[in-house]
Amino acid sequence: YITFTPAELVGLPESVAVGQPFTFQVAGDLTIRDRTLPVTFDVTLTPASESRLEGLARTVVRYADFGVFIPNVPSVTGVDENVTLELEFVAEAQ
Repeated sequence: YITFTPAELVGLPESVAVGQPFTFQVAGDLTIRDRTLPVTFDVTLTPASESRLEGLARTVVRYADFGVFIPNVPSVTGVDENVTLELEFVAEAQ
């Protein structure tokens, strides 16, 4: 499992308008396998309506930092040492 525990929101605007996307960051602890490291996700969020938010959060981490190693075999070539983690989300008020 991979877990992310948010700790801080950075750069939130004072106000937002429906249909107008905005960006901010979410800092926290990312755990992959048995390693936990601080990471920051860049978030683009759009208030789609008064009761719905749509967004994308993205960060880049190094495989090795979390103890994940790409096998050194001929059929696995050209794999970058970094991986981009993306989370596309929708939140709706009940």
